[in-house]
Amino acid sequence: MKFRTIITLLLTTGSTAVVAGGFETTALSTSFMYESGSYGEASLSSRTYDVTGTVYAPTGSPVKNLSKPAFAFKSDIFDNVALGLSYYNQGAVQLDYSGAGSAAAAILPVVDLTIDALTLQAKYDYSENIGAIAGIKMTTVQDASANIFLPTFTASTITGKSEMGYIVGASYSIPEIAFRAELLYETETNFSLDTVSPAGDGKTTGSIPDYMTLNFQSGVADGTLVFGSMRRADWANHQLKVHPMATDTSSFTNTTTINVGVGRKVTDALSLIGTYGTEAKGDAAGTSLLSMTNGYQGITIAGRYTLENATITAGYNYTMFGDKTVTPPGGAAGSFTGNKVTGFGVKVGFSF
Repeated sequence: MKFRTIITLLLTTGSTAVVAGGFETTALSTSFMYESGSYGEASLSSRTYDVTGTVYAPTGSPVKNLSKPAFAFKSDIFDNVALGLSYYNQGAVQLDYSGAGSAAAAILPVVDLTIDALTLQAKYDYSENIGAIAGIKMTTVQDASANIFLPTFTASTITGKSEMGYIVGASYSIPEIAFRAELLYETETNFSLDTVSPAGDGKTTGSIPDYMTLNFQSGVADGTLVFGSMRRADWANHQLKVHPMATDTSSFTNTTTINVGVGRKVTDALSLIGTYGTEAKGDAAGTSLLSMTNGYQGITIAGRYTLENATITAGYNYTMFGDKTVTPPGGAAGSFTGNKVTGFGVKVGFSF
């Protein structure tokens, strides 16, 4: 049984952005590296946000909807060595308070920030049970704009840049029961970006924290698989500082994200999956309108249909955000409650 394609799609569709715990939209995937022979996949995920709150977003969501593609390919170089490439959207801050219904809309943030990742991965199998994975990750901050200092200053224009990071990990497998446990580590990535603003030129700084991720799966009965992941990141020490401000622009908090699920093979061609995902709550109050939610809980359902050498996978996610009160410096307290995001993803995989 192989549910790996579905598992990856579920975790991608269920990812969120603009939460208190940082701006990650998609977690690193290594699942395609465990496919047999040569394998390629392409996917598209879409998220629709419904985030409102008193004072600053009473009638509309300031969080923009997000649709992003992803690609991956791997090939076996030797019997125990595989190489792979992947591309995905790693993070984003897409905010526009101008249409959210606030009386202060003219001076509220408008941000357009996108971060993409390209990875080169290598997997080496020491034996049938023990393997290692390593690679490099090029993180690219696209050209961005941040209009967050009104009325004192108008928008800052930020020039994008790429930085390199590293991936290392190890796995233990028991093929007879479809068991695999994988531990991954991603190094942090720091960036310093040229910024033009009415206050003069300068640097916008920020970083993406190092990640520790534990992935696992195991067969529990004929045609049934359980799986999950735990992902930890130190976002509290990786804030954004947008020029010309010398202090933190964001108020991110540390995150631990957990996903658990079960898959069931219904027929030889059709498999169904369900998952539950959660990110623990942090501080229930903050000062940044870039971070207006507090943890989340979500469910995902998905299915995969297998053809001769191809698979088609689709999944739907519904996630509820935790409530948060945001009090910007010099401003009133706004309560963001009862908010959610829905996601849909489609993936096509080919073996050849």
